[in-house]
Amino acid sequence: MSSDNVPSDHLVLVLEPDHPCNTVITDRETGTVYYRVATEHSEEKQESVTKVANAEGKPVAQWVWRDVRSDSLTFEGGKAMAASSWLSKSWVPFKDTATFKDLQGRGFKWKGNAPGLSLQLWSKTDKEHPVVTYKKSYSYTDHKFNPPKRVYDPATLTVSSMGQEILDMAIVSFCLLEKENRIRGNSSATMAASMAIPHTIHQIKVD
Repeated sequence: MSSDNVPSDHLVLVLEPDHPCNTVITDRETGTVYYRVATEHSEEKQESVTKVANAEGKPVAQWVWRDVRSDSLTFEGGKAMAASSWLSKSWVPFKDTATFKDLQGRGFKWKGNAPGLSLQLWSKTDKEHPVVTYKKSYSYTDHKFNPPKRVYDPATLTVSSMGQEILDMAIVSFCLLEKENRIRGNSSATMAASMAIPHTIHQIKVD
C-alpha cells in the first residue's frame, strides 16, 4: 500500500493483477471486491470475450474482441454496439484522448490514451480535479532493509465522488482503452489468446 494522500471522499481501487482483461478490483482500505474482469478465448470460434461483473457476480458489460473493427460492446440490459460508438477516440495526431457520455448526458474524457502513458479521466465541466486516475503497478528494491527487500506496489484507480456515480462506465471504458494500449504496445498478433483463458465462450465465468 502506498502512503499517498487521498481526499476522504475518494475511493482507491486495487487491480490485482495489473491486467485490464483478467483482474479482481477491490477497495484498497477494506479489501471488498467491487468488480471481476475475466477474458476467455474460444478456439472453435476464434473469438475472445471479456466480461465484467460486479461484487454480487451480476454482469455489468461484455465485449467481443475485434482485430480490425471496434470491439462489440454490450452493457447489461442493452444491445450490442461498436465500442467506438460510445467510447469515441480522437483521431487528431498527438491528441491521446477518448470521450463518452453517461446516462445523464454528462461528458467525460480520458487523457493519456496511448501506450506508455497512464490514463486519467476528466469531467468536461471540471478542468481542475480528475475523476479517475490510474497508477500502474511497480516493484523496487528497498535498501533500508538488510538484506535489501523487493517491494511491490499494486496498480490502482483513484476515483472521485463524481467517478463513483459513473463507476460501471469508468471501469468498462478504462478496461477497453488499457487493453488496446497494451496490445498496441506489444504489437503481438497472438495477444488476445495469450491474455485469455482457454475455454469455450459458453463456459465463461466471472465469479
